[in-house]
Amino acid sequence: MIKPVAPTLMDRFLAGVAPNFATRRYHARLSLNYMGQYAGARSNRAALKAWRTHPGSADSDTLGDLPALRSRSRDLGRNNPIATGARQTSKSNVVGSGLRVRSKLNPKLLGMSPEAAELWERKSETLFDLWAQSKLCDITLTQNFYELQGLVFSAVFESGDTFVLRRTPKRPNAVVPLALNVIEADRVATPSELEGEYLIRDGVRIDEDGAPVAYIVLNEHPGERQTYTVNGFTEIPAFGKKSGEQMVLHIFERMRPGLNRGIPALAPVIEILKQLDRYSEAELMKAVVSSFFTVFLKTTGDDGFAGATPGLPGMGANDVTMGPGTIVDIGTDEEIQTAQPANTANFDPFFQSVVRQIGVALSIPFELLMMHFTASYSASRASLEMAAQFFRDRRTWLVRNFCAPVYEWFLTDAINAGLTGFFNDPVKRAAWLGAQWIGPARIILDPLKEWKAETEAVNLGARTIEQVIIERGGDDFEHTTAQRAREHIARAAAKLEPEVLAPSGMGSRVNEDIEQKGDGTDKPKPKKAEKKQ
Repeated sequence: MIKPVAPTLMDRFLAGVAPNFATRRYHARLSLNYMGQYAGARSNRAALKAWRTHPGSADSDTLGDLPALRSRSRDLGRNNPIATGARQTSKSNVVGSGLRVRSKLNPKLLGMSPEAAELWERKSETLFDLWAQSKLCDITLTQNFYELQGLVFSAVFESGDTFVLRRTPKRPNAVVPLALNVIEADRVATPSELEGEYLIRDGVRIDEDGAPVAYIVLNEHPGERQTYTVNGFTEIPAFGKKSGEQMVLHIFERMRPGLNRGIPALAPVIEILKQLDRYSEAELMKAVVSSFFTVFLKTTGDDGFAGATPGLPGMGANDVTMGPGTIVDIGTDEEIQTAQPANTANFDPFFQSVVRQIGVALSIPFELLMMHFTASYSASRASLEMAAQFFRDRRTWLVRNFCAPVYEWFLTDAINAGLTGFFNDPVKRAAWLGAQWIGPARIILDPLKEWKAETEAVNLGARTIEQVIIERGGDDFEHTTAQRAREHIARAAAKLEPEVLAPSGMGSRVNEDIEQKGDGTDKPKPKKAEKKQ
């Protein structure tokens, strides 16, 4: 509660001399105190007089604008180079060729030996990868799971959200009867007959607590051609009635409490991108016009050059065109007045300044957004580190909202029902579902400097070899280590390197002698002592 303003010495003096004036003065000061002290909230300033805002809820401020935001965002994605590059750059660094699962069980919680846990991890990874690489995982039989990751990310980037339905078609040769049905954001909407219901928010039916209960999916895209019109809608429950399993994934980033639909990533910069696009087009046209060299001939009679030069096809008698090396004939009583195109020297600085603002809104540094690395090594390195943090956060978001739930769907359908505790113990279920998702490798500007830094970090214990392999190589630790062991055995057998590796480099360690015909895991046999001559 705001405390009243205490009367000052001047207030008390005026109260004795002019009580009415003192009362008005005190009340004015009291009103100003209750109005607050934030300049940004005042409407008596010149810069803020015309600024009108609507203090609405998250849905009321958002849902009405979503159709226009989606269509304009997609148009920019199709026709604007910066918007297209921002989407592709984010997708390449967050998803790449697809996030691969690495099972990480909790053997202590499950009461398993480390050997049994490792055996189960490798088996579950193999089965999931077989399903993920097959296009049977897509209800449309068009993309595999790794490609669907990129589709989902791009859809959320452009439309703000997307929906993935859990389908169980019976298809031959399928690893498990599980297929994903990706639904574009426009198809989840409130039909006309359900408009006005308080608990339906743009196709999302919620309960009194605001939790999703069902999703209303139109049987066709609202922008489909009339030739293919299929009327009606289907209300799909968010969770199974008997099993309680999640049946629909609503993938979006909630920006405000109570927001039930996602906002396109380009929403804050749609106007800037469009204006910059128009500005670039105008500057390009000016540059093209400035590059033309046109000669104008003024004739004095009918037997001049014009009589021997046919007009350009498709042009009228009074049409004049400019072009590289064009010769244009004009009449006796005509004059040429040219409008010199403006200088385009200031285009690039202004363009870069605006693009930097766009990069800030999209959390993509200018150098990476424009693929323009002309700054120093330290400046470029700082930009890439900031971008890597953003991409890592987005990758974690994608894993939590899409990859991990799909992995749970797969294991639910694939695991034997006799697996202890999986279906009725949520703690052990989480232990069985433990996984790590490996994404694309990070960009390396100076390999020598950065690998030396990683070596020191590993030797100091600040990082592990597994972290470095995943982040810098985008590969799996166990597979990389096994491959290195096989390579060492082969090179040692060919006398290309000693059997005992010297303790040098990142994660250095001394290996025991390895039998040439072994698999790298057997203990070495002791060497026989040589007989003295």
